Amino acid sequence: MTEKTYTLAAPIRKTCDLLRLLAGHEVLGLAPGEIAKGLGVPPSWVSQNLPALEAETGFVERVEGTNRWRLGVPLVRIATTVATNLNAAKRQLDDISARYSVPL
Repeated sequence: MTEKTYTLAAPIRKTCDLLRLLAGHEVLGLAPGEIAKGLGVPPSWVSQNLPALEAETGFVERVEGTNRWRLGVPLVRIATTVATNLNAAKRQLDDISARYSVPL
């Protein structure tokens, strides 16, 4: 039996690339030209899509008082929730492991 392969639509792939690019620039963000260059897209793509993504999802936001962009609060909250849940699961597994590692 062969495994089915899936192809992600180009606009979704580009949006994912954008989110990866902005990661690590939470304080100062990136300028539109830096984003365009990093994604290999024309500046018009940035000026059209980032404001729409900000308005529709909040996953990106302008750095106040600048024309720079960073990851938005809703997206960072998702990441924080995942990290918190993984840490809780790890603590639970560590507790179980510690109980089983005590010799009889």
